[in-house]
Amino acid sequence: MLINKKVYLTASAYELGNVYDIENLDEIKEDKEILETLLKFGLKKYTKSQLTPPIMAKKTAQYTLEKGRINRKEIDALIYATSSFWDSRFYDGKEVSRLSYELGLENAYPIGVFLSECGNIHTAIRTAASLIQTGECRNILVVTTDQIQEGGTRIIPPNISIASDAAASCIVSAEKGDFEIMHITQHTNAAMSELDIEEKSEEYMYAVAEGIKKTLWKSMKFTEKQPKDFQQLITNNYNLLLSKTISDLGGFEFEQVYTENIARFAHALASDNLINLCDFLNNNFLNSQDLVLLLGTGTNMWGATILIKT
Repeated sequence: MLINKKVYLTASAYELGNVYDIENLDEIKEDKEILETLLKFGLKKYTKSQLTPPIMAKKTAQYTLEKGRINRKEIDALIYATSSFWDSRFYDGKEVSRLSYELGLENAYPIGVFLSECGNIHTAIRTAASLIQTGECRNILVVTTDQIQEGGTRIIPPNISIASDAAASCIVSAEKGDFEIMHITQHTNAAMSELDIEEKSEEYMYAVAEGIKKTLWKSMKFTEKQPKDFQQLITNNYNLLLSKTISDLGGFEFEQVYTENIARFAHALASDNLINLCDFLNNNFLNSQDLVLLLGTGTNMWGATILIKT
């Protein structure tokens, strides 16, 4: 997506569940092989929330709105992204409208995003940026929120991470913000929908690697940037081995990849990118014009968003 009018991303925030050791997770504590693999490659904790996805969304949105200091009546749309479909109350129009009402978003039209799974945040940001560019909106609240169903698996196949309950948010705006959005690239491989991840894990991971490589290089080619031009590559929180593979596929140095949250809470689904961006900003200094690349992945979909520090 070519950004031909200034669009900004600002006020990233998040809400995590309670933190637990992965060693105490029922589905893996009896399987020493899986547990040893996860621990070996940097995974230690995961989060589980007692709050529903809409309530987690409300909490992170409140943080974002406070940080953004924008009049809530000036929020023109609420983009609500989730893959938590095991309870219709988590995503139906009435529930999302209640969220807007409780946040005081009198003029925010609700828009749902879901098909990109753990890459939902890029679809949400891309949708928001498009609405800003057309002039239809000036300020859009973006929220992504997910919770694993009780009794459902938290293991991310093929044993590359553990899923955590979380929500994250930001404001995409025509006004000044923390970052200017330079470019958004998305890529999909529809043929992967026919692959059984467990039975054909090697073939699946090869296709994932190709998707990541195409997405990263497509975004850099379009913007005429090289890996060395980026201050940080922010990805989903899989294990350290996969993080190293991602850096190699894109031609980045491993030191450029943000990995601090892998041990802290593992894979917070579509919230990873914004959480990692938020924590990186809290602990590191960026100069004006520094570049950050966000990379998000779904089962067979990938998204890359390039940000420039203002």
